[in-house]
Amino acid sequence: ETATLFPKAARLRNLTYSAPLYVDVTKRVIKKGHDGEEVSEAQDFTKVFIGKVPIMLRSSYCTLYQNSEKDLTELGECPYDQGGYFIINGSEKVLIAQEKMSTNHVYVFKKRQPNKYAYVAEVRSMAENQNRPPSTMFVRMLSRAGAKGGGSSGQYIKATLPYIRTEIPIIIIFRALGFVADKDILEHICYDFSDTQMMELLRPSLEEAFVIQNQQVALDYIGKRGATVGVTREKRIKYAKEILQKEMLPHVGVGEYCETKKAYYFGYIIHRLLLCALGRRPEDDRDHYGNKRLDLAGPLLGGLFRMLFRKLTRDVRAYVQKCVDQGKDVNLQFAIKAKTITSGLKYSLATGNWGQANAAGTRAGVSQVLNRLTYASTLSHLRRLNSPIGREGKLAKPRQLHNSQWGMMCPAETPEGQACGLVKNLALMVYITVGSAAYPILEFLEEWSTENFEACGLVKNLALMVYITVGSAAYPILEFLEEWSTENFEEISPAVIPQATKIFVNGCWVGIHRDPDLLVKTLRQLRRRVDVNTEVGVVRDIRLKELRIYTDYGRCSRPLFIVEKQRLLIKKKDIRALQQRESPDEGGWHDLVAKGFIEYIDTEEEETTMISMTINDLITARLNPEEAYSETYTHCEIHPSLILGVCASIIPFPDHNQSPRNTYQSA
Repeated sequence: ETATLFPKAARLRNLTYSAPLYVDVTKRVIKKGHDGEEVSEAQDFTKVFIGKVPIMLRSSYCTLYQNSEKDLTELGECPYDQGGYFIINGSEKVLIAQEKMSTNHVYVFKKRQPNKYAYVAEVRSMAENQNRPPSTMFVRMLSRAGAKGGGSSGQYIKATLPYIRTEIPIIIIFRALGFVADKDILEHICYDFSDTQMMELLRPSLEEAFVIQNQQVALDYIGKRGATVGVTREKRIKYAKEILQKEMLPHVGVGEYCETKKAYYFGYIIHRLLLCALGRRPEDDRDHYGNKRLDLAGPLLGGLFRMLFRKLTRDVRAYVQKCVDQGKDVNLQFAIKAKTITSGLKYSLATGNWGQANAAGTRAGVSQVLNRLTYASTLSHLRRLNSPIGREGKLAKPRQLHNSQWGMMCPAETPEGQACGLVKNLALMVYITVGSAAYPILEFLEEWSTENFEACGLVKNLALMVYITVGSAAYPILEFLEEWSTENFEEISPAVIPQATKIFVNGCWVGIHRDPDLLVKTLRQLRRRVDVNTEVGVVRDIRLKELRIYTDYGRCSRPLFIVEKQRLLIKKKDIRALQQRESPDEGGWHDLVAKGFIEYIDTEEEETTMISMTINDLITARLNPEEAYSETYTHCEIHPSLILGVCASIIPFPDHNQSPRNTYQSA
């Protein structure tokens, strides 16, 4: 038994602060007996060492976790040190948060003319419970110049499918999904046949696909354009079927009977594209912070570990294969190379090259040596984030301070020079969501739908659409499938969709609801009572008639006081109770959140709220409403200065400086 390694010793002796990882292995050998029947012997090995995983300081696996100040001082640690970094070969390393576009979200962009395409809708679809790179789907509307003979009545719309070389007309994809009649297809896109403008835009696409009138021909059309050439028609059809089922929009479902849901979702993508083309809706904003997700140390290390573990299992397989071929016995000692995981994680954390050594697709500078110039510089370094855009790009847009970053990113603290605006720092109270399972939300929606949906017979098989966020098992989903029979998505008639509100959970369309107002109110009440995870985002988009619910990881959110009837819910007595508590353990911040005085609002939900800057605004709104800015405040800022980051918030009178002065002093 080895002695426990403490961070101080690791720093002084240039060691890596890590913990061993053990797994249970079962070896099953199937031998052919004398009389030709199979005999299987199983052998269990417990606690097989598969590698060392670096431990983040002050995390729940760290020896310093929840120690008192006295214990910390005895261990040679500063009680004011926040942790949140790793020790690799004696040097302290931070993982810088990486920014990325959110997945499972429909984006519509207008293309700068002259271009082959006028509008492009894209979805980077990723089923949360599988770990594959996202499969991106583009739906593109050709511009008038690009379409040969595309008259004034509208343009062709084509879509890309994964593993298929050419673009496929959208109507052919619908036919391949089993929707053959023009009427069926149109009602999945338009929902409303009286909308003639939208129908006209679809006319050229319908005419283009007129020749293909049944599912088999459509599948063959797609299969012909696949990767392999010169296979039989049956093979081609099977191949096309598999691509539609497994590769196209995997987050909607990859099971057998997802065609209806896929058709609805695919139709929704086209619907959004057409809304944009008709000018009823602006194009999406790439730089909006609601469309961004942050990968913190967890997901970054998780992805790296997954890759290394796959490599390990591949090596084990190769070794076992070799043993079987040579007729030798399998020896676990040689089969499992613990070095794979140990050195892989160590290499990435030590060099900052994320991914395998000398491989393509590696990001540089993810892991950096922790800055210890001053206490403030350490804190600031731990709250830094990076956009993986090339520093050479002369694009101004991603570097500018976006309105949606208010309260999430520090407006002052960013380096000057080529990384300006790409390297940012979190503001003071920002919390980045960890992600929680989607199934409680889906179960709740399901129960509600049994009362309110029966009339239009809605979506019973949410279950196939459910997918799970980081670190939760699939068993709830299976239970869920048993609980709710999965038969009648088919009942929903597309004619009711324009009146009802679409409900999305993590970007996946799960159904419609007639009374969204009540639903949103209930969801928010549940969240304030902590019956639903506090980090769930509930966004009601009234113009688009959508209700978007998010449970995924990496969204920026921040705490706000809840206001009802122009009064703060938190009262003097609650604050007095906080001041009078004996130990820091009782009551405290989590208590305030659990009592429903404070709630976490993410970037997208923030746009559906009305936030007063100070309590005085609320008093004005109550006493003389005609002068007040708003009569319907829903939240109140905890303090306006919380929009600043760690470094900018210690500048005296920052509001009396030129803004670049604050930037020079912070960075």
